[in-house]
Amino acid sequence: MIVGISEHVTYWNNLGWKDPFSAAEFTARQDAYASRMSPEGPYTPQMVVNGREQFVGSDVGALQRALGDEARRPHLNFSILSTTPSSSGLDVRFSIEGEMSRPLDIIAVVTDDTDQSKVLRGENGGRLLQHVAVARSLLRVATVSGAAQMSVHIAFPDGFHVNSSSGHHLILFAQEKHQGAIEGAVTTML
Repeated sequence: MIVGISEHVTYWNNLGWKDPFSAAEFTARQDAYASRMSPEGPYTPQMVVNGREQFVGSDVGALQRALGDEARRPHLNFSILSTTPSSSGLDVRFSIEGEMSRPLDIIAVVTDDTDQSKVLRGENGGRLLQHVAVARSLLRVATVSGAAQMSVHIAFPDGFHVNSSSGHHLILFAQEKHQGAIEGAVTTML
């Protein structure tokens, strides 16, 4: 299974236009990956595959190699058992099974399936950009050390409405601490 997430960073926001989907948490996440994987530092478009490999997002050959490597690795069995919307967010019950050599953070990401932004200034000034799988929130909701069934509450970001015209997904992934390897993922429509 391939689950893509677009995490919009903030460091382009000082060019006279603010990306409406950017967030400091996504910039911090990219900085952490770059400090571990990229001697050049953070850049765009950077693609990170399962916390193990990074490369320029337009490098199709590197992506194919990374996906092939990941397909040969064992992954955890991860399931979303139920989702129940509430006025403040989403109550989620999930299960995870498989061999874990160390504790894993369970990260919850709420995404918009599609979005667009009209760029006012900078190198893309005047363009209407189309976006997919746009992260609206990214939170560590639990830590597991072995097989588990858990329930968590995931707060929706400000201004987020599940019943809007755009589709949404919830993504859960199990990741080694300090943004290490991702050992399993699951997604469901909201």
